[in-house]
Amino acid sequence: MINNRIEYQRMYEAERKLWWYQVLHRKILLQITNHFKVFNPRLKILDAACGTGGLLSFLKEKGYHNISGFDFSEHAIDFSLARDLDVSFGDLKNVNAFRPDETFDVICCNDALYFLTDTEIISALKIFRKRLNKDGIILINIHAFEAFSGTHDLAVGSSRRFTFEDFEVYLGLVNLNVKYKTYWPFLLSLPIWLVRIWQRRQIRKENLSTATPDSDVSYPGNFINSLLLRMMSLEETIFHTAPFGSSLFMVLKEK
Repeated sequence: MINNRIEYQRMYEAERKLWWYQVLHRKILLQITNHFKVFNPRLKILDAACGTGGLLSFLKEKGYHNISGFDFSEHAIDFSLARDLDVSFGDLKNVNAFRPDETFDVICCNDALYFLTDTEIISALKIFRKRLNKDGIILINIHAFEAFSGTHDLAVGSSRRFTFEDFEVYLGLVNLNVKYKTYWPFLLSLPIWLVRIWQRRQIRKENLSTATPDSDVSYPGNFINSLLLRMMSLEETIFHTAPFGSSLFMVLKEK
């Protein structure tokens, strides 16, 4: 996706209103609030591989102003700067090169680690831990379960999906503990799975192009979007953690 400006344009246009991004941003804010207890607008927050800056904009609106991000894509940086955010170039394969003298209270990395090899993921997590302030947290969201692979994966350049067991191996090597984890969206797992099965079948039949695939990042209209948001609110009310879903969300801290 790094060189796919069209996908970044779609992200830029959708991520402040699309249900999926709203739920993810809400999860992140909840974990920051739960962990630090007292609101502190001076918390230093880094969004690693920040995309077009939707999360940073959201946190800024919630009163956090000591926030910054980096991304490898010039398109992502352009869209983030259009939001008047403190975003510059950075590489998950070389996190230490980004403002090497700075440490952070919160480090977020959403749907980006799939670009890396296992060795590179371990290296990035080690550096995240070293760049944390005392009592800081790392928030990770990542594509989960190969059963949910589809055209979205092709469009964003994702070659694999993960389970928590994968991260258990990584975390055992980098001195990090899991404070909280959940798969999501659980209540929408079946329809998402059925859509992705249909997409894979269409690809095999060559009815869908793999040369220029489209992601799922598009606004479905106010009614459908509101309905999905209500379903996710119900899910969050019923389940503290969920056993299955197309994404894995984790809160990590130093042992």
